Amino acid sequence: MNGCPFSDIKNSRTAGPTGPLVSDIFLTEKLQHFAREKIPARNVHALGTGAYGKLTVTNDISKYTKAEIFSRVGHTTEFACRLSGTFTEQGDSESFRDLRGFAMKFYTPEGNWDLMTINTPVFAVRDAKAGPDQVHAFKRDPRTAMWNSDQFWDYNATHPEGLHQLAMIYTDLMGTPMSYRLQDWYRCNTYSMYNSKNERVWVKFHLKNMQGSVKGFNLEESKAVAGEDPNFLSRDLYESIQKGNYPRWKLMIQVMPEEEGYNNNFTFDCTKVWSEESNPLIEVGDIELNKNPANYFSEVEQIAFSPANVIPGIGHSPDKLLQGRLLIYDDTQLHRIGPNFKQLYINRPHNIEPMNNYLGGNMNLEVKDKYPHYSPSLLGGGLKPDPSTKEPPMRTDGPADFYNYPGEGSDDDYYGQVAVFWKQLPQDQKENMCKNIAYSLSTVSSQKIIDMMLFHFNKCSPTWSRMVEEKINQFRNGKEKSPSQLLTEKLSQEVLSIHQIIE
Repeated sequence: MNGCPFSDIKNSRTAGPTGPLVSDIFLTEKLQHFAREKIPARNVHALGTGAYGKLTVTNDISKYTKAEIFSRVGHTTEFACRLSGTFTEQGDSESFRDLRGFAMKFYTPEGNWDLMTINTPVFAVRDAKAGPDQVHAFKRDPRTAMWNSDQFWDYNATHPEGLHQLAMIYTDLMGTPMSYRLQDWYRCNTYSMYNSKNERVWVKFHLKNMQGSVKGFNLEESKAVAGEDPNFLSRDLYESIQKGNYPRWKLMIQVMPEEEGYNNNFTFDCTKVWSEESNPLIEVGDIELNKNPANYFSEVEQIAFSPANVIPGIGHSPDKLLQGRLLIYDDTQLHRIGPNFKQLYINRPHNIEPMNNYLGGNMNLEVKDKYPHYSPSLLGGGLKPDPSTKEPPMRTDGPADFYNYPGEGSDDDYYGQVAVFWKQLPQDQKENMCKNIAYSLSTVSSQKIIDMMLFHFNKCSPTWSRMVEEKINQFRNGKEKSPSQLLTEKLSQEVLSIHQIIE
């Protein structure tokens, strides 16, 4: 521990069989470290796994961005990543219905770029102010520390802007995925790119999996997997990489001209998708996962992502949810890991030496001369800005106020794209989605909440609303049996058979 030799690794030093223990420094240090070996879990994305990989550029997009990571075809960049659930917690089963995340930290010569994606192209809130409320509603009841379907569905009933993502999560394909490897991933927030001429475009990032079609478990399968192997998704990814069966995705972008983006009311709304007909997917490169971590705590638990981590050539946007996220992600890591979390190897840039005027704080690993420790200074040294990395100006107009997002309040704003999503689902997936929703809604005690959800479904499709209502009644009347009821009946039959054998 402190570099000194010790004589015994198993037995404590005592005066006789029992006696004082304080003189056994190895014992006290071991216990002290044990009491502090955990850090607070992430409030969201707590349940997950990690890997390493590389990005290989396959298409020239220099007309959109001057970022060195995309500077030439064939250029490779290493990254570390984390794949996770969102609202599930450490100790939960990975096959529970949940939104999934895939976050990558690219170690570029210009610093770290964090690309954070989820397995739905839209999100449930469009303004960061609603974010904490959504998390509270989707987590445990503070009165009982148990999951509460009333609060979950009450939030959805009163926030119809999230209906688009809700529908996706209640499909088998996205809500209960069969493998992280068989998912497509999306950066739901709008970002920007700018080229060497300082010309800006708005972008959406997509990762299309190259393993095959998107696949997921149905309701009964997901429950069975939860009992058989709670770590199913992590194990599947780990074993795939160990065997050399490296998962791959095609990194793609949608591009929108800057002026057009300002004129569309959906450009910066992460509850909406961009039409691939109007903004077709453009190939960027291949993403490959090819190495497993050696230490879960150091490389997966302590890795810290933030949408604020961008490099020259990639910028942000007026997306109201993104603007709030620029603050909260790093602030969360300050709470979890400490003020010097960016000095950890997994978080620090690997191709450039960071420069800052920060001093002190617990677990400061730096040993370097930082005088003068302010900028600018006539004494020399200090930070030296690079004007060439300056982003083009971003338009902001109008008086400061508390604005609803443009178009909010209209039926089309809430339901138009969701209706298209429903219409495009294959019939078997429509059936399963309605069953998944009804299974959860049948446990809700408030009929007002159920009626409001049926109202929202009806706005998208009367058939959808009718199918869910019929399934709810079947669950409540016992005509449609839940997975737990089916399992209980099976176990009861097995117990009866055993009794008959004994008799």
